[in-house]
Amino acid sequence: MLTPEGCRSRQQRLRHRLDALRLDAAVLTDHRDVYYLTGRLFPERLPIFLLLETRGSSWLVAPQEMEGGCVEEILTYPWNARGTNHFDPLRRLNAVVARRAVGAKPIRRLGWQEESLPMALAETITGTMAPAKWVPVDELLQDLQRSKDPDEVNLLRRSIAANLGAYAAACAAIRPGATELEVLAAGRRGAMLTAGEKVFHDGDYQSGAYNGPARDRPIEPGELYIIDAWTCCRGYWSDLSRVFLVGEGPTDLQQSVFNHIAGVQRRAGEMLRPGLDTTELWRAMDQMIREHPALADTGLIHHGGHAIGLRIHEPPDINRDRGGVLQSGDVLCLEPGGYVSEARLGVRIENTYLITQTGAELLSQGGIELRACP
Repeated sequence: MLTPEGCRSRQQRLRHRLDALRLDAAVLTDHRDVYYLTGRLFPERLPIFLLLETRGSSWLVAPQEMEGGCVEEILTYPWNARGTNHFDPLRRLNAVVARRAVGAKPIRRLGWQEESLPMALAETITGTMAPAKWVPVDELLQDLQRSKDPDEVNLLRRSIAANLGAYAAACAAIRPGATELEVLAAGRRGAMLTAGEKVFHDGDYQSGAYNGPARDRPIEPGELYIIDAWTCCRGYWSDLSRVFLVGEGPTDLQQSVFNHIAGVQRRAGEMLRPGLDTTELWRAMDQMIREHPALADTGLIHHGGHAIGLRIHEPPDINRDRGGVLQSGDVLCLEPGGYVSEARLGVRIENTYLITQTGAELLSQGGIELRACP
C-alpha cells in the first residue's frame, strides 16, 4: 500500500498549501484523498472523515474495526451489527464527528471538498467549529496529486502489470464464436491472477466496434477487436488499449492501419517532456494520424490521452478543446486511434508514461503487435 513516509510527506505538502491560503484546517471526505494522505483505503460504501489542521494534528473518523493509517487520532463508528450493515452509516459517523468537535478550538478559515462533503457533516461543522470562511480545496488537491511519489508509482506499476495480465488472458480467449462476455471474463481472471489478489477490471470489450461494454455477442472472423481495459489495484488505476485480429489474417489495410497507429504511439511518446502543452500534443497526433490515406479525412476523433492515478482520468488530458502543461511526475496515458469501416473497424493503442525531468519513462512494458487469435 502507500507508505507511512510517503503519507507524512504528502500531509506536509498539503499543510504548506493550506498555510499559503491562510487556512486553519481542511476537512476531507473523499475516500481517494483520505487514502492519499493516510495510506488507509476504506470501502467506498462507508463514509469517512479526516480533519487535518494546518499547524496542528489530524484526526480521522473511520468504520469500526477498520482502524489504521498515518494519522494522530482515530475514532470509529459502528457500521454493522453481527454482519448486517446499518442503513445509516453517515448518521453514525456524523454523531462521532459532533462529539469530537465539541469544545474544539474554532476554525476561522476551513478548506473543504465541494464534490464530496455531505450536508449533514457540513451542518455539524458549522454548529461546532463555526468556520467564518469555507474555501474549496478540490483543485488544490488535484494539483498536489499530479506529481506522483515513489510509493504511488510502485502501485501504478502493479496495476499496469495486472492489466497486461488481463490482455494475455483475453488474447487466449479470443476466437471466432466466443462471446465478448467470455473474453471479458478471461480478462478479469487474468488481472486477478497476475495481481495475486482481488482487483477491479473492466473496459471497452466490444469487437468490430469503436468502443463499448462487452455484450453476449459472438465475435466474428476478420474483425479487429479493440480492448481498451482499465484495472484498479490497491486504489490506483491503469488504462491501456490493445487490438487483436479475430481469426486468420490480417488484410493489407488492417496491417497498414495498425502499423501506422503503432508508429504514432512511438512518435508521440518521444515528444513527451516537461513543459509540453497537451493541446499542442493532440494537434500533433491528429496530424500524424492523417498521414495515412485511409485516415486523412478523420484524424484523431477522440482525446489523445489523459493523466491517471487515484482516478482513471486526471488532469491534464490530451485534448483538442482543453489541456495543460506537462510537468515532471505526471503519469500519462497516450492513446492514438484510427478507425476505418473497411478494416472492420480500427486500431487504438494506449501506453502509460511517467514524465521525468528530461523526457518520459514507458511504464507499460511489452511488445505491441497485431496478433491473430484463431
